[in-house]
Formats: sequence, C-alpha cells, structure tokens
Amino acid sequence: MNRHEFVRLSTGLLGGLGLRGAFADSVQGAENTPSAASAPVLDESYLAKGLTGMARSDGWFPAHLGAAVLSGYYLCRENKLGADVVAAIKSQIDNLIEIVTPAQFEPLPEETPDEALIEKIPAALAPAVEGGLRAHGHAVIYTALALRALRDAPHLAQPTLIGKLCGHTAQIAKKKPQKPATPGPYSDSQAMVESLFDNMARFEPLLGRPKVTRPNFTHMTTHSDALLTLDELGYTDLSRAGHPGHRAHVGEPVPEFDPAQHPIEESHPSLESIVSEEFWESEENRRLWNRMWDFDTNPNGYWIAFGHLFKMLYAYHRLVPRIADKEKVRLCSRVLLERYFNPNVLGG
Repeated sequence: MNRHEFVRLSTGLLGGLGLRGAFADSVQGAENTPSAASAPVLDESYLAKGLTGMARSDGWFPAHLGAAVLSGYYLCRENKLGADVVAAIKSQIDNLIEIVTPAQFEPLPEETPDEALIEKIPAALAPAVEGGLRAHGHAVIYTALALRALRDAPHLAQPTLIGKLCGHTAQIAKKKPQKPATPGPYSDSQAMVESLFDNMARFEPLLGRPKVTRPNFTHMTTHSDALLTLDELGYTDLSRAGHPGHRAHVGEPVPEFDPAQHPIEESHPSLESIVSEEFWESEENRRLWNRMWDFDTNPNGYWIAFGHLFKMLYAYHRLVPRIADKEKVRLCSRVLLERYFNPNVLGG
C-alpha cells in the first residue's frame, strides 16, 4: 500500500468509523458508504492468523502483531467501510504477515479443540491485573481480543494455542504493578471510559509541541476498550479488578515544559491536513516510517507495520459513541492522533 492509497484509507476510516463529527468538517468520510448488510469484510481466516500471531510470539511484546491482525478484522467487520478501504487494510495486514514476520504466523499443529479451555485465558489474567498497572495494560488488551476471536472461532480453542496465550499473560503478571493515586474501581464501565477522555483532555497544552515527550495515549485507549470488552463479554468482576490499573494508566501527569523551549510549531499537520497528499508523500516522513524502530534515532519506525494504528482505531471507534460531549471528543482526538500523524512526536 503506497502513501496515496493510505490517504484514501485514512479518509475512509475517519469518516467510516462514525468519527467525522469528532473532526473538522474538511475531513470527509468515504463516498457511497455501503449498508451494514453489504459492507465488505475480511474473511474469518484472519481470526486464525491473528490468534496464531499472538500465540507464536517470542515473548509477550511481539504479540502486538497478532493483536493488530485481530483489530483490523474487527475494524472492518464492525464498520461500514467501502471495498477500497477494506482492501487497503487487508493489504497492510498481509504485508505485516508476509514481509515483516512470516514465521510468527505459521499455523500451529492441528489439535482437537476444546471450548472449555477458553476460560483459562481470563483466569490467567487475574494475577496480571491485581494491584495496579503492568505493561501498559497489554495483558488486558490481549485477553479481550483473544476472547472475542475465540468466541467467534471456537474451533481454534486448541491446547497449544491457549497455553501460549496464557503464557504471555503469566510473563506480564510477574512485573511489579504501578499503583494508582486513587484506589478502588470506578462505579461502572461508563465511568471508566469517561475517565479516559477526562484525562486525555488534560494534555491539550502539549498539542503542537512534538518534542515534549508524552504518555502512551494509544495504550490508554486500547486498555480502556479492553476492560469495556471484558465487561461486555460477561467478565464484569475481572473488568472491575482492572480498574485500579486503569486509574494508574490514565492518571499519568502532564509533563512540565518551558514554552520558550518548545514553541508551538505552526507547520504541525492538523487533523484537517492529515489526509493531504503533501503530508503523506513527504520524503522525510516516508524515510522515518519505513526504517526499523529505534527508541533513540527513530521512534516512529515501522509506523504502520507494528499495527498500532489499527488497534487504536478499532478501540477508539468503540469508545467515542459513549461520550456525549463532542467538543471533548474533538480535543481528545487531536491529543491521541498527533502521535500518528506527526513523526516528530515523542511518546504517545
């Protein structure tokens, strides 16, 4: 998928996800949006690919890639996206699988499925959420996506796959938790979602100041959606057990900075301009995005390949309808998306 195609992808996603009201009027949705009944989707083989990519991960961190495949699948299934947008998402997912990490997506040996094994996954999550935040909520994020996929494809509930997924969660559970300033759960999942938006809005002073390192808004968003998903799937007690970790996550302080050292960059691409060909065809942007990730020299490398864009869009579209204050949604959208549409932004 080239940058011109991604311009069309971005336009279609922002409109097709029902987020157009969260942005300036100049960000238009895809034309001829299909009805839900006729909207194209990815085929169910991507559920197997996503779960396999998570399970075969060498440690919990590269499981990002399998989670990205599952997020892309549900992003297409739950939204009225046009055929060209779905094709662009499929192209990017296929590129991730076939070029970036093909061995991670090799099918596991066939085994007899057992749906009862699925319950081992939420059981493994309990110690990973106890006491606070670990690994930016990844155990919760992976669990929620895996449970959704396995309920839709129970024939994939095979012992080796389930065991490997639980193994990633066990790794994360060993980490020391970050405790919240305010203990205890929220009153319900709606209060948890509102807390995410209230806290993201605090970071408005950082907009247009890319060199001020910011907290990880992407995972705040996907973590929030994952806890909501657990509640929706019937694991309400487990979801509530994760609320203290969520409080610690979204309660990150706004970093202090000297405005004189970080003047607002007027050339910073706005949400109105992120779908312009000029931005996406920038040779400098492409140079950074297409290089391998490196914290010190290229924190935006493989910008799309690691799949954070699709995980964020999948999660965010599910959360936005729960917020009545659309001005707050517009602000939080700018705070969240600045990380994706400005390669100079550090963190987020």
